[in-house]
Amino acid sequence: MYKSIVIKFVFLFIILSTAIIGFFYSNYKISIEKLLETKTNKHFLEYKAIYDKQKDIANIIFNTEINTSTILKTFEKANFADEEKKAFIRKELYELLEEKYKKLKKYNLRQLHFHLPNNESFLRMHRPSKFGDDLSSFRATVKYVNENKKYIHGFEEGRVYNGFRFVYPLKYKNRHIGSVEVSFSSLALINTIKNTYNNESYFLIRKSIVDSKVFDDEKDNYAQSPHKDFYYEKKLLNKNKPVSLTNDAEDLTQKILEGKAFSIFIKDKNLIKSFIPIQNPISKEIVSVLCICEEDTLIKNEFRNLIIISSAGVFALALIFYLFFMQKITNEKLRKTNKDLDRRIELEIKRNRKKDVSLLKQSKMASVAEMLNHIAHQWRQPLNVISTSSSGLIIHKEMESLDDETFYLLTKSIENQAKYLSRTIENFREFLNDHEESKKRIVLQNKIDETIKIIKASFDYEHIEIIKDYEKEDLYVTVNVGDLIQVILNILNNARDILIKNNEINNRKIEISIKNRRENILLCIEDNGGGVPEKFAEKVFDPYFTTKHESIGTGISLYLCYEIITNQERGKIYFKNKRDGAKFCIELPKS
Repeated sequence: MYKSIVIKFVFLFIILSTAIIGFFYSNYKISIEKLLETKTNKHFLEYKAIYDKQKDIANIIFNTEINTSTILKTFEKANFADEEKKAFIRKELYELLEEKYKKLKKYNLRQLHFHLPNNESFLRMHRPSKFGDDLSSFRATVKYVNENKKYIHGFEEGRVYNGFRFVYPLKYKNRHIGSVEVSFSSLALINTIKNTYNNESYFLIRKSIVDSKVFDDEKDNYAQSPHKDFYYEKKLLNKNKPVSLTNDAEDLTQKILEGKAFSIFIKDKNLIKSFIPIQNPISKEIVSVLCICEEDTLIKNEFRNLIIISSAGVFALALIFYLFFMQKITNEKLRKTNKDLDRRIELEIKRNRKKDVSLLKQSKMASVAEMLNHIAHQWRQPLNVISTSSSGLIIHKEMESLDDETFYLLTKSIENQAKYLSRTIENFREFLNDHEESKKRIVLQNKIDETIKIIKASFDYEHIEIIKDYEKEDLYVTVNVGDLIQVILNILNNARDILIKNNEINNRKIEISIKNRRENILLCIEDNGGGVPEKFAEKVFDPYFTTKHESIGTGISLYLCYEIITNQERGKIYFKNKRDGAKFCIELPKS
C-alpha cells in the first residue's frame, strides 16, 4: 500500500516540477528575447545616427567644396576633350582639390571620385593614377545617378575600396556633365562606435561581391575572415581585431541574408552581438554586415535567478508533497499534532507570499528601468544634433566658408539642445522624490499648481500667460505622481515651443482647466499657438513623430504621455484642434 502511494506521489511530483521549471524557463526565454530585441534596436539606432552624421558631412562637402563654379567649369571641359586634354584637365582638377582633400581626410573621408556621363572613371583623388575604366558593370550607384540625374547613397563595393558612398549628379549651365562620389570607410564607422558608445565592432564584406568587382591588384586589401562567406578589410583588421565569430557560421549566414537586424548572446564571454545587414542601395541584396559587440551580465544574472527561483519552487513543491505524504501514512499522528502542522503550513504560505511580493517589486523596478530607457532615447537625438552641428562648424571654419548666418544657425542649434538637456535634468530632479512605485491619492488642483511652479520662470521669460480654470471643490485622483508630472510638463513644454515659434510676445496664452464630470475628472491644456496641421493630427501620439525640425524635436514626449495615461493610469488622453491652437485633454478616474 505504502509503495503504491509513494509511486503516485513521485510521479505527480515529477510532472508538477517539470511544469514549474518549464514555466520559469519560458519566462526566462521571453525576457532574453526582449532584451536581445532591445539591444538590436539600440545598436541599429546607433548605426543610423552615425550614418546620418556622415550623410550631413557629405552634403556639406558637396555643397561647399565641389558644387562650385570653379570645379564645375573645370570638370565640364572633360566631356569634350581628347585623352591628352583630359590628362591636363585631370591634373588641374586634382590640384584644385588636393589641399582640401587632405584636410577632409581628417574627418574620415575616404574618397572623392569624379565620373563622366558615360560612367567612365575620370579622377580618383585617392588613386589619381587609376582612371579611364568603365564603371557601368561594377558601380550601380554611378550608373543610376548618370542615367537618372538623381542623388543616391548607401554602402557599395568599388573597384578599389568599399565604402558608404554618397553620389551626386553634376550640372553646369543646366547640362548634366557627370557625377561625383563622396565616401567614408567602414573603419570610420567602427571608430565612431568605439569613441561614442564604447562598444567593439567589426565589419564584414560579402566575398562574392569583392571577387567580382575589385581590381585584381587591389584584392590584396582584403583577407579571409573566419566566416567562409565574408572578407575582412586588411586595414580594418590590423587596427581593430574583431571578436571571434561563433562556430555556427553557416547558419548565421542564412539569418544575415534574411536582411533583418538581430542579436545573439555568447554565454562563455557574456557578450551580446548585434548583426546589422546592409543592403546595396540599387540591387537591395545584402552586401555587408556590421556586428556590434557589447558586454552584458544581465542575461547571466537572469539565468542565475532562474536557477534560484526554480530551485525554490521545486523545493516548496517537494516540501508540500512531503507533508501530504506524511499525512497519508501518519494520519493518527497528524491528528494529534494538527495545531503544530497548521502553524508550519501557515509559515510556508507567508514565505511564499513574501516571494510573490519580491517578484512584484522586481517587476516594478523593471518598469522604472523602462522609463529611464525612454529618457535615454530622448537624449540621444539632441546629443547627435550637437555633435553634427559642432562638426559642421569645424568644417566650415577650416574650409573658410563660415558666414554669419551659418554660424548663427549651428550655434543656435547647439544652444537649444543644451538647454533642452539641462531642463530635462532639472525637471526630473524636482519630481524624483514623488516618483514612487505605489500610487497616491492627491488633490489634482494642488499637484498641477506645484507642477506649474517648476516651469513658471521659463514661461514668464517667454511672456507666456498661464490661465487656470479649476473647480472650486477639491478633486481627488489616485495616480503615480511622478508619471503625472512628467505628462503635464511634456504637454506644457510643447505648448511653450509652439507659442514661441508662432505667436507675438503679447499674445501667448495657455489655459489649464479641471472639471468634475460624472464618471471621471477632465484635465485640459489649451494653447493659442495655431494647432497641428490636420494631415498630422492622427500621428500626434506616434513615437518619434514631430512637426519640429529634427535638431529641435525628438518626437517621443507625447508618445510617453500616451503610454503613461492609457497603460499605467487607466485613463484617456486625446487631442483636438481648436480655433486658435491645440487642446490636449486627459480623463482620470475619480478617487
